[in-house]
Amino acid sequence: MITSAKHHFVVLRLAAMLLPALGWLAPAQAVTADLRWVEVDVALSPAGEAMVQYKVRWKVRSGTMGGFYFQGEGAGIKWHRPGCGAVVDGKKRYELTLKDLGNRWDVLLANGQRYGPGEITYVLTYFADYARMGHVATTTSPEHGKLVVFNWAPVQWDEPLEHETVSVRWPVKVDTTELTFQQAAQLGFRTEKFVNERYKLSYFGQRGTDASGAEEPKDGPRYLVVRAHKDRIATKEKFQLTYYVPIGLFPDAKLHERPTRRAPRRATGTTRHRQSQPRAQVGPPTGLVYVFMGGLALVVLAIAVLKHRAMIRAADRIDEVRWDRDDWLVPKIELKNFRRNGKVAKLNAVEAGYLCDVPLKTLVGMMVVEMDRRGVIELRSTEPLTMHQVGFMPRDLTNYHGVLLAGIQNDGTLAPGTAAQLVRAISEGIQEKAWDCDIEATRDHYTKQFAKEFRRARAAADAFWYGEQPVEANEIDRTQTYYPYYYMYSQPAGERQPGRVDQVAGIMPDPDALADHSYSYFLSGGVEVNAQYAASACHSACHSACHNACHSACHSACHSACHSACHGACVSGGAH
Repeated sequence: MITSAKHHFVVLRLAAMLLPALGWLAPAQAVTADLRWVEVDVALSPAGEAMVQYKVRWKVRSGTMGGFYFQGEGAGIKWHRPGCGAVVDGKKRYELTLKDLGNRWDVLLANGQRYGPGEITYVLTYFADYARMGHVATTTSPEHGKLVVFNWAPVQWDEPLEHETVSVRWPVKVDTTELTFQQAAQLGFRTEKFVNERYKLSYFGQRGTDASGAEEPKDGPRYLVVRAHKDRIATKEKFQLTYYVPIGLFPDAKLHERPTRRAPRRATGTTRHRQSQPRAQVGPPTGLVYVFMGGLALVVLAIAVLKHRAMIRAADRIDEVRWDRDDWLVPKIELKNFRRNGKVAKLNAVEAGYLCDVPLKTLVGMMVVEMDRRGVIELRSTEPLTMHQVGFMPRDLTNYHGVLLAGIQNDGTLAPGTAAQLVRAISEGIQEKAWDCDIEATRDHYTKQFAKEFRRARAAADAFWYGEQPVEANEIDRTQTYYPYYYMYSQPAGERQPGRVDQVAGIMPDPDALADHSYSYFLSGGVEVNAQYAASACHSACHSACHNACHSACHSACHSACHSACHGACVSGGAH
């Protein structure tokens, strides 16, 4: 009996230790999902920058899927979040949460949502500087002189695909919707031999300059799109592309020089995805270079293996091309001139106010009072400003409301650096949406909208700010609440203004003297704002330099060997 009791005690102890672990493992075991296909669009600007969009189709066989991991883009990622999301059957849409895990991104359906079983397509859109990383570089051809080479591959995946398709949009104007390979060659387009042997190539002329499966614009010039397609992609297979074009297509780019090589010959391939004919390969390197590359590849491979093992240890510690999404919001990569006269940026209410010279402190006052009225926070005192979060964050709150909530300290006061964080966040938000737009036209447009909404919705705005009517917590129309007040702010004294907003605005903690300023101060080069950006830029630059030091050093010696070895250790996938 003693032995039996002791045995039961040990079993219970083991169960107590194992149950938490099993509970931690349960989410990973709750989904069985297969990758079906991946389609990638790359739009190159004359400066060698790229707008990239991935469409990733998953089939959830059992359980529910929240997301997957995305890694392997060496050029750095600046997400275009309006162009990121997920879609089911072209109808149901999901927003995404993109979490930076250091060596990879966790791509998740927003707000903890999950989907399954069934098929779901994730769409990721981002900007990357491919000229800076050497993916867009110059080379010298004895036959053709200076050329630009695009040497790049999308990320690799941890399971096989039914197909993968990569479309590259070039700053080359064309006059027709489809081209033959002879027509592409006449434009100066060339390929490497292996590209023609591995993939089915098609040549198109499409309107628009963005990387998107969106509906093609009805007007405007057409640009050359080269599409490479392959069925049955193996696990971790690298979809390497090497294209050549005349150097004049990239007049604004600061490009690296690649070693001189014998020129590639004419582009070959046929439209409509019929198998292209191979052409003579670019001249082979000397035996000495082969030896050097082989040795370098072995060294880099060893580094990659060590890196891969380190990642594993860290983890232990803790047939037809389909364009599913046809309305993703993406900015245009303009040719020659990024800013288009008269183009108006699509801004949210906070960004519109900041652009039109509503000071930061007033915006903070409005966001705080809004969240108080909607039950997100409880505003307990205005001397000093004290608040506590008491409810969930509604879906329609902006990320700037999120910055404010994150700035609330344990004692209810706002952290001293909150103002600087808001300046950085709102300014970056405006820049991302207005980078190719006319700032003055945008400011004029919203100023007129403020006046229009003041005449139309002033009574509703007053009722909201003064608490004269109940508020639906789920959603509000900020054009009818924020816009009328923006108009009142721009008028001479005497107009009725929401007093509590002014109270909050007047006591906002502001050690960096940013609260009285708006976006104009940022554009004019205000010292305090620049100091904040300088610190951020310095940190980012140093972090990026350190993070990519190995990649950059190897790239300078031999881009292909380094990328092939290191990239194989960092693959995307892992449905969870």
